[in-house]
Amino acid sequence: MVDMNGILIILASCMILCISLDDAYGHGIGYETLPPQMLGDRQVAMEVSSTVDNSTGKKQIIFSLFDTDTGMTIRDVSYGIRTIKNSDVVFEGTYSASNGMLYVSLIPDSSRHIQVEEKKESGIFGFLIGKQDTVVEARGAVFAENGLYKFTIDVISAEGYGGKPVRFESGLSFPMTATYALNDRAGHEIRIVSYYDTIGMKSFDHGDRAVSFTMPFEWTLDNINQTFHVHEEIFIPKTLTSFQVSDYELVVNGHVLPDRVLTVDDYANEYRVVHILLYQQDLLDLYEKQQTQTGEMFFEFSAQSDDLLLADVTDNVQYRIEATTKPAQISNGQTVQFLFKIFDVFLQGKTVSVDYDFAVKSGSKMIYKTSGISTDDRNSWNEITFDIPADASDMITVLFENIGGNGFARSEIPIMLSSWQDARVNAVPDWVKNNAGWWCKKSITDDDFLNGIEYLVKEGVMKIGSQTQGGQNREVPDWVRSSSCWWADGSITDSDFISSIEYLVKNGIIMV
Repeated sequence: MVDMNGILIILASCMILCISLDDAYGHGIGYETLPPQMLGDRQVAMEVSSTVDNSTGKKQIIFSLFDTDTGMTIRDVSYGIRTIKNSDVVFEGTYSASNGMLYVSLIPDSSRHIQVEEKKESGIFGFLIGKQDTVVEARGAVFAENGLYKFTIDVISAEGYGGKPVRFESGLSFPMTATYALNDRAGHEIRIVSYYDTIGMKSFDHGDRAVSFTMPFEWTLDNINQTFHVHEEIFIPKTLTSFQVSDYELVVNGHVLPDRVLTVDDYANEYRVVHILLYQQDLLDLYEKQQTQTGEMFFEFSAQSDDLLLADVTDNVQYRIEATTKPAQISNGQTVQFLFKIFDVFLQGKTVSVDYDFAVKSGSKMIYKTSGISTDDRNSWNEITFDIPADASDMITVLFENIGGNGFARSEIPIMLSSWQDARVNAVPDWVKNNAGWWCKKSITDDDFLNGIEYLVKEGVMKIGSQTQGGQNREVPDWVRSSSCWWADGSITDSDFISSIEYLVKNGIIMV
């Protein structure tokens, strides 16, 4: 006989694990965990996630409510959902989800009028516990559009709760993404997500700690008056320590923008996400300041402070950890002073006094472990001192567990050691740069130049994320020749040049 209780426990554990392992980016990415609220005497949070079928353009959004103390999904929920696109309410309704999860599918078709149908379906888990999935299918031409969708989610009732509806607000975008490889030894990449238009030229300056990129934009009053906002996001690896600071600056088309246009989000485990949100008034201000309209936005985003500020949010979204180290750049064989504060997200970011387990790992090896109670003095740092072994790996991981006695209150903070975090790949040999200069002046053939570039790839000097086998076409675009001229005379860095010619490898012009 099948042990049904055992099956339910296993499946419930799987659900909790899935919740804890997912990255919660928030505020306009395809997945977010909304801040906790009280549902009667229970603290709950809302998970909103989305997927896209690229072949059909169908977008599916999943809403689920979970208890932050147990990690378990709350069932028998009545949801009031309002869906907003381009400031218009495209559809709304009230739907009951017996298993606690509401699926909303936005399906593009040719209809100008939106058709909404509610269905009940039974998945494997639903079959075992006698609960059905609630699927709401909305069809219309408007759903062919990507970009930002906003949702107002009212929890009207849930597991016996029937008080005042609890409201969550979410924004999910279906983005366009560009990736920039830094070509450092750690293999870091910076990802840029645009919710307005396609990202163009990208660069990264290690010395200035600056990311720059372009995006088409029509600088006319008619276009600005029709644009509610421009939303971009920069995903910075948390192990890129030189970029984990407390102060950033954004310059657009040569003009410094106010700090309010930037929001730092540390909900993701691997990345710090910096949101750029330019509202209509910001666009009008830029329009008035520009003497000439370029037909694009040129973004320059840079770190402006030298202080190290690491941050992470626990898996149950209850606590936020902020930390720094002394010294700021740490390396093998060094004694490190680790300073941190613990904030309660639900208490509006108030520092709290809670017990915690603390550990430091180098790879899979435990190098330090202790327990303690944090201070609730916002002006004071908690301090822990530990030694990094001389044979430590390139990265250490600081772990907080069982914060406040809650097994789901767990956080991991990676720290790249200074010998790795900004180390560049091997310098490009002088003869290759000489070849580029001669090729720029057309003193050597395309094949001679390409052979030099192939050397970079085969020797690992240039790292390519996805390689394509070379083909018969050896024709090099003119813009690559221009880059070689700038590189040869020192106008751009090795990294900039390497990034510009990744195109040759990925398009099969270079044999690898």
